[in-house]
Amino acid sequence: MTATSNRSLSRRILGVVVAKRTYRNLAYMFLRFPLGIAYFTLFLTGITLGIVLIPLVIGVPILIGVLGAADYAGVIEARIATGLLNVDATWTPTDADELSVRNYAKTVVTDRHNYGMVVYFLAQFIVGTVAFVALTLGLVIPLTLLVAPLVYWLPGVRYELLTGEGSTVELGALSIDSSTGAGGFGPIVIDTLPEALAASVVGVIVLLVTLHLVNAVARVMGWLTCTIFSSSSQN
Repeated sequence: MTATSNRSLSRRILGVVVAKRTYRNLAYMFLRFPLGIAYFTLFLTGITLGIVLIPLVIGVPILIGVLGAADYAGVIEARIATGLLNVDATWTPTDADELSVRNYAKTVVTDRHNYGMVVYFLAQFIVGTVAFVALTLGLVIPLTLLVAPLVYWLPGVRYELLTGEGSTVELGALSIDSSTGAGGFGPIVIDTLPEALAASVVGVIVLLVTLHLVNAVARVMGWLTCTIFSSSSQN
């Protein structure tokens, strides 16, 4: 039983690296950034123009168009979540072909869920930015440490761990120095094989933690998306 339990625990810990779900979740999280920028630009521009042009009357149809765009953008988001997160997210927009222009505008304006969708899409800019920064750091740093035994000895490559004075990474002519100049412990330079192997082990651990966190966050986001979209489409 103990050996079986150990194998099961190992599969749960290490299996995240080869699981297709992990990479679908990564794709979904990385997509938050470009989609967040697109949503934020579209809806903020539409709202701003609509409000500014209200005195000229044309602002009203622009604002209605923003609500209609949010309604149809919900379909895209639901399909992305369903395809990548494997959740049952559905969204049924108001069909403009089945209503007159007046009735369609009235339906879009009076549906409170469209306003919630506008807020949702504007918030994706913040979500996407945070996700992009966190994923970039959470993947680049451990991967850099992981390959340390293979590249630490190459000319122009220099590893320094973060210390009280900061850290430095040198790749040929490129040097990134984050030192504060405020004293403290000196930098820990990785220039021997044992140090590189130790850094590689740290990289593996950090990478595994990052991937498990990605899956956990993706599950939460999938649940939230499924709940928001499904409940809204039913009302």
